[in-house]
Amino acid sequence: MDGQPVAVVGTTYMSAEFQRLYFDRPNVYVWDQDLAQIHSAGLNMIRTGWWTGWDKLCDENGQPYERTLRTLEAYLMTARKNGLPVQFNFFAFLPDVLGGVNSYLDPEAVRRQKTLIRTVVERFRDVPWLAWDLINEPSISQHLWTMRPNGDPIEQEQWNEWLNRRYPDRAGLAAAWNLPISQVQGPVALPEDIDFAERGMYVGHNSLKVYDYYLFAQDVFANWVQSMREAIRSAGSRQLVTVGQDEGGIQDRLSPAFWGRNVDFTTNHSWWLNDYVLWDSVLAKQPGEAMLIQETGLQRELNLDETARRTPENEAALLERKIAASYIQGSGAIEWLWNTNSYMTESNETPIGAVLPDGTEKPEATVLRGYAAFSRSLGAHLRNPQLPAVAIVTSQAAQFSVVGGLQLEAQQKSVRALAYNDRLTAYAIAENQIDKLGTPKLVILPSAQALTEKAWSALLQYADQGGNLLITGPVEYDEHWHRAGRLAQLKLKGRAEPLTYHNASMQLNDRAVALSFDTQKQTWLDALHFDDGSTLKEIQYGKGRIFWAAYPVELAEGTQAAADLYADVAGRLGIAPAFDVESRVSPGVLIYPTELEDSVMYVMVSDAAEDATIDVGDKLTGARFSLLLRSQHAAIAVIGKREKKVVAKYGF
Repeated sequence: MDGQPVAVVGTTYMSAEFQRLYFDRPNVYVWDQDLAQIHSAGLNMIRTGWWTGWDKLCDENGQPYERTLRTLEAYLMTARKNGLPVQFNFFAFLPDVLGGVNSYLDPEAVRRQKTLIRTVVERFRDVPWLAWDLINEPSISQHLWTMRPNGDPIEQEQWNEWLNRRYPDRAGLAAAWNLPISQVQGPVALPEDIDFAERGMYVGHNSLKVYDYYLFAQDVFANWVQSMREAIRSAGSRQLVTVGQDEGGIQDRLSPAFWGRNVDFTTNHSWWLNDYVLWDSVLAKQPGEAMLIQETGLQRELNLDETARRTPENEAALLERKIAASYIQGSGAIEWLWNTNSYMTESNETPIGAVLPDGTEKPEATVLRGYAAFSRSLGAHLRNPQLPAVAIVTSQAAQFSVVGGLQLEAQQKSVRALAYNDRLTAYAIAENQIDKLGTPKLVILPSAQALTEKAWSALLQYADQGGNLLITGPVEYDEHWHRAGRLAQLKLKGRAEPLTYHNASMQLNDRAVALSFDTQKQTWLDALHFDDGSTLKEIQYGKGRIFWAAYPVELAEGTQAAADLYADVAGRLGIAPAFDVESRVSPGVLIYPTELEDSVMYVMVSDAAEDATIDVGDKLTGARFSLLLRSQHAAIAVIGKREKKVVAKYGF
């Protein structure tokens, strides 16, 4: 909190008896033992809070009981005794309505939530090492972890008011949704479950309203976050505020691209998508804001006979890889969970935690201790990170549709092809953040299919001013999947047509790159047919260039085709990896450099079956380092610009 950079290596403290002790009586002795153990491991932050039982913490008006405040005070004093900053969570999954109807839209519910938060903050506003997490892994309605309407009268009313602001002319709304105007006269119903189904249109349910509901929900939640932040600030607090969203936030739920402007740092809980931990960090990072990976860990995977598939050592190796990736465009990680929750009834969650109920440590604790020691030497270097030369722009028009999974796959493969295959780094810009694109040397729009006119115009302006834009596949639809005529706008002769074949090839200079497409995806994918038969166009556009591939290459099988295309275009633009390697390294090994103010940080993660000998030469400093990266493990090296050698390291 003193303004110095911090590399976070923390844990969530919810011991097996934490909730019971919190509600019944504070057991400071138990807290002190646990927090002392966490401190002795070298960890430098804990995350905790209220996940349930708010009716035990406050009265019907949201006013916390004095015993609640005194218990929290005892907890914070114990954390302070053990030198641990605290990130405290108010709600989980859905804010408690506290007697109201809708968690976000009922004025009485929001008033009581503010009372709860403001009263707590007023008590502890002067604690400098305390931050507030408004809600853990939020959903928009009682249908948790989905983007479905709550369905109550307040939401119905607010939905129509939102539509009236967005579409003052009901004829415009009818046109956007491709409906007779008679169906949008008067109150418009919230989307039904069938509207979110991929094939809803086959049974008479138009899915075009889904995109607008996604935007409505994002606005509702962003406004709630802003309201709660204002309550915290009105209590006199200058403490940091965040929202602890999980991977759903960069998929199809409440997104940091919308609420990020209302918090002091964004987060992501990298949990399920073990093959895309790099994508987790890159997409959760918002322009100009710090990002912290929270609740990173792993679920227990079981065989059919209910025995564990992974060994404890294998689980620890996966945690090691996830924490390493958290330093890419992020500030580190908070692990879930320190104490195994022996009261958990779900078999996949029962064993989560670094410390078992009998007090013995799992191998994951050793990983945390190692990163904690590394973080003490890393923190001084986390200043002024430079943006990579390549930016990936994501299409929310596609992502917030009933076929949004295709856009997510395109993003994930784009990140992986660049970083693992081509050894190039990138940052991501969500469509609604397009004004913060900056001036990268290359922008990639991966397999968008659909895009808003605002984002399309911004990308053309970027190219016109000297940027280089690579588009893969058609972008002939707007956010409501109406034809937008973008090929014609660039005077390119051709057309978009359904992709109805399994195999194709793309010509890159003097060689052909083979493509194969899963036939299940063909239901939704289009490809371009240029009149001259070419598969990659390059045109001058103002001061810049536009490269347009005929096929949605990121949605072909594997990542090699996308990697070949990216490498070809990057080569034409003089974009090269920031390092060289002496020997061939498997594409299953990530080597990711980040230039900082006084150093270059290399994060190395192995997703390969074999150990790898890595000898890296950093082009900026001229320094070299070598290591044996063990299979499925991770390592980090920090090279000082002045020293021209490794000044901090983990894992070797």
